[in-house]
Amino acid sequence: AYKGKLYFATFDARLIALDQASGELAWEVDTSHLPANNPYTITGAPRAVHGKGFIGQSSSEFGLRGYLGPGYDVGRWVGGEGGRLVRDVDLEAGRREFDQAVAFVKRIDGGVSGRAKGILVPREVESASVEQIRATADLARDLDMPVAIHASYNVLEFYDIVREHLKTPIELLESLGLLRLGPRVNIGHGNLVAEHPRLAYSGGRDIDIMGGYGCTVSHCPTNLIRRARYLDSFAKYRKAGVNLALGTDTYPRDLIMQMRMASYMGKLVSKDLSSASAAETFEAATLAGARSLGRPDLGRLAAGAKADILLIDQSRTGSLRYGPVRDPIKSLVECGVADDVDTVIVDGVVRMEDRTIPGLDLDRLRRDAQAAGQWMWDHWQEWDPQERTAGQVSPWSFPLLDADG
Repeated sequence: AYKGKLYFATFDARLIALDQASGELAWEVDTSHLPANNPYTITGAPRAVHGKGFIGQSSSEFGLRGYLGPGYDVGRWVGGEGGRLVRDVDLEAGRREFDQAVAFVKRIDGGVSGRAKGILVPREVESASVEQIRATADLARDLDMPVAIHASYNVLEFYDIVREHLKTPIELLESLGLLRLGPRVNIGHGNLVAEHPRLAYSGGRDIDIMGGYGCTVSHCPTNLIRRARYLDSFAKYRKAGVNLALGTDTYPRDLIMQMRMASYMGKLVSKDLSSASAAETFEAATLAGARSLGRPDLGRLAAGAKADILLIDQSRTGSLRYGPVRDPIKSLVECGVADDVDTVIVDGVVRMEDRTIPGLDLDRLRRDAQAAGQWMWDHWQEWDPQERTAGQVSPWSFPLLDADG
């Protein structure tokens, strides 16, 4: 907010100002100044300084390949009275979000020499409407686009869907036609399914349902482990036919570390040291992701595939982390981290070399991110439903001492 107006940006690169008192539209401007099929978007908040508005666009200057799509639903969970979770449902706003998302993916699909592609994203099975999910399934077939949706990731979400629809979240998605998209429907987390021991739900067969369609589950093991949750299990999902892929979903954004966490979790939960092998988790991080996009030309080194290549340094000077390397895939999964990536090639063009991305000041980016985080922690109490401070929500690991000790 600035001088009586509320400013925000949209995924299709528009900057909008609303009257803070009435909510009426004050003005709107397209910041892209590019042809209608441009791949530009805005994901950050605008800044106002000395009467001028500043906004940055996320674009293709670094040569990345990506699937982009604004999320949509009809009402998110918000903190209500006393911090209780309540649904803020707005069907009309949900219709507008859906229409805007569809317009966006149509506009950017195929941009920047085909590296920008559209993806349809109904945010969660419980926050999107039945009509939105059904329309998404139809639209995905018409537009030949993949879909991503969170489902079976939360105990409250699971039983709310059972109470409202008399179906598990996975059964609901099947009834709405979404699972018929096969691997191209990507279910976020998908770990708290009917068969999971923590749900005490009898007679469920969600894993078999997903496997029967070959659906993709985006497994984010570090996210689950931090919340004392788990996927039961890597071996069960693969055996059922689920296309098990990997995601990060949290810091560190390190897919190599996710392979290791997936492997360790898979072995521990299944009580089988041969489960979630290095080869299987490496496939989950590469080929399975490509399958979820319907892209046999990604995720592999082969004739006819895109020249998207990573060079990973396992013999870094001054480090003994890897030790002797016999099988580079096993060593990568067991010992590697994202910083081991030395070179990135996208579409045959070198985009990072010697761990340096031309035009990107990582030190400045890190400082800016730290400053933004500090601002958020300092102001946490202003928007916390229970008016807690950052220190109350996330206590320090050890008590802090003042300057006098």
